[in-house]
Amino acid sequence: MGQPITVTVNGDKKTAEVEPRLLLVHFLRETLRLTGTHIGCDTTHCGACTVLVEGTPVKSCTMLAVQADGQQVTTVEALAAGGTLHPIQAAFKQEHGLQCGFCTPGISSRRSRAPPLR
Repeated sequence: MGQPITVTVNGDKKTAEVEPRLLLVHFLRETLRLTGTHIGCDTTHCGACTVLVEGTPVKSCTMLAVQADGQQVTTVEALAAGGTLHPIQAAFKQEHGLQCGFCTPGISSRRSRAPPLR
């Protein structure tokens, strides 16, 4: 039996019924179709699944979707709000900082604590 949750994701309130054991990363990718958050190592080491929960970086492979009920979640998709690149995205572009981009969610979600890219 599912449990109803309401999560504000990238500024949009989303309500769904989820299995209590569903990980936040799977909720974002499979239920909400926000595929910028990646499943990388399955061991919490890589950071590819990092999102902001109430402004704090969290590895979404270690958090249940039901734990996010009533909270604000920001994914990498929110960086280019309004069609304008976020400064960290612009720096990646300017410096040709991307290869495959798989780890970008983990890097970008740390933007509040990371030093500026030069």
